Amino acid sequence: MTTRERILLESKAWVMEKLTLDKGYFERLSSMHVPEILWIGSSDSLVPVREITNTEPGEILVYRNPGNLIKEKDLSLMALLQDAVEISRIKIIIVCGYSHCSSLREVIKGTDKHLIREWLVDLRAIYELYHEELDPLTYEQKERRLAELNIEQQVKNLSRLDIIQKAWRLGSYPKLYGWYFDLNTGSFTEIVAIDKGVPIDTHRVN
Repeated sequence: MTTRERILLESKAWVMEKLTLDKGYFERLSSMHVPEILWIGSSDSLVPVREITNTEPGEILVYRNPGNLIKEKDLSLMALLQDAVEISRIKIIIVCGYSHCSSLREVIKGTDKHLIREWLVDLRAIYELYHEELDPLTYEQKERRLAELNIEQQVKNLSRLDIIQKAWRLGSYPKLYGWYFDLNTGSFTEIVAIDKGVPIDTHRVN
């Protein structure tokens, strides 16, 4: 059996399982309410967002790119933000970085892939800015610390966007959070939180 065939077969099994448990599942799925949460994470095959947040379809909107970077020139992200913030009135935006992220590895160890290197230029700039702090650390410590620094910077970048600034002038949402997810433990650490442009105390969350 090929990988393609296996996926199609598993999809049919999933449909049968859902209908066995709930005959109206797909009818409700097609009319789910607008989500309150936008998740911006790094491209990854090991972090199933709905599972680790225990959310149902329709509760969380997910966007991914290598390094969970907030770039105003990323038209795909900007279009999604405009829709989520100005039309759907999203209440929470989470920027989440992960352990074992390939983008962190590409920056720390270097890459000869020019497209990857060009995309990660902002992450590389953070690494270089904090190199005196990062250089003495072990690889695992360096990866974790770079992830935290990047999460903090990306939430700041998000808070400065005109879309977010305009939303804050008109109301109290969205609230911005920066989280780190540790694949070794399955736990979250809150790195930064911003409410209407004002940082709020961070705390560990599970």
